[in-house]
Amino acid sequence: MKGYSFKIVLFSLLIAVFFVSCKGKSKANEGSKVDEISIRLPIPVVNGDFSPYYLAQDKGIFEKYNLKVTIEPGSPELNPVKMVGQGVDQFAIIGGPELLMTARANNVAIKAIGLVHVNANFVTILTKKDSPYKKLSDLQGQKVGFNYGHISTDVLRSLFLQENIKVEEVDVGFNYNLLLADKLPAQWAFTTTAGLTLRERDFEFNDISPADYGIVTHGHTIITNEKLIRENPDLVKRFVSAIIEATNYSVVHVNESIEAMQKRDKEFSASLAEKQLKLINPTILNNSEVLWIDAALLEDTKNRLVKLKIVPENFDLNASFDNSFLKEYYKK
Repeated sequence: MKGYSFKIVLFSLLIAVFFVSCKGKSKANEGSKVDEISIRLPIPVVNGDFSPYYLAQDKGIFEKYNLKVTIEPGSPELNPVKMVGQGVDQFAIIGGPELLMTARANNVAIKAIGLVHVNANFVTILTKKDSPYKKLSDLQGQKVGFNYGHISTDVLRSLFLQENIKVEEVDVGFNYNLLLADKLPAQWAFTTTAGLTLRERDFEFNDISPADYGIVTHGHTIITNEKLIRENPDLVKRFVSAIIEATNYSVVHVNESIEAMQKRDKEFSASLAEKQLKLINPTILNNSEVLWIDAALLEDTKNRLVKLKIVPENFDLNASFDNSFLKEYYKK
């Protein structure tokens, strides 16, 4: 964690310098019209992953870039890929690059404009601590809880295929009652959500992480519509700049991130929020630059999806994202 602490200190200094230098300056594009846009989240509840977007609203960062932003909750019916692909929302957050590639393989005209969490490895398999299921091989022939349509499904299927483990899939979504009642040997989870919330209820678990078997996964990916990139690149540029600034701010100002979550959900536990951010923020700092998309990092993801026959072997990875707005921000 030493490197993480050093990065936090460095970010603190940079953010302090940034805000001092911006004092008294006019807003970006002062005098131009304010664009009203929406960003679709992947789930309908408040979560630590979303603190940069909450802070971008609360701290006037969106406003600085002449953006009036509505943050919309996601759901199976209002999923981010569909809503951006159809042009209902201008931007969205999806669970990971797997969903991006799957959508593009199905001719959905979206592109990634930012990768938030690098080497995140949020996907895990939970088994009860006192159960006989301690390692992956123990699950041979057993029932495992999946969430069909969720990013974890592709990750778990890749893991079981790679290790030649045959399981019976049970679609349980976000419901963990069967696992808790010992009626299901194992179930998918995110380390940042159920992996924390269930333990806060005094349940004890074993974690079987795909990362321990060489399957490294990344996290939230920011997408937009290809048409918007073509027709209004300035809007995309301002949005990307705002998110970079807000993300930098959120990593440094943990207490304010927690307050932003609780502002939107008074029942949100401060201790849970702090635990989430301790897992989430280091994955943001894993990146060479905040939001940067490195094609080399995503090759393994593509290859996993090819093996699962979700994307074709000739899938054009580089065409699935656009780094030009990030390059302009970082002057690369």
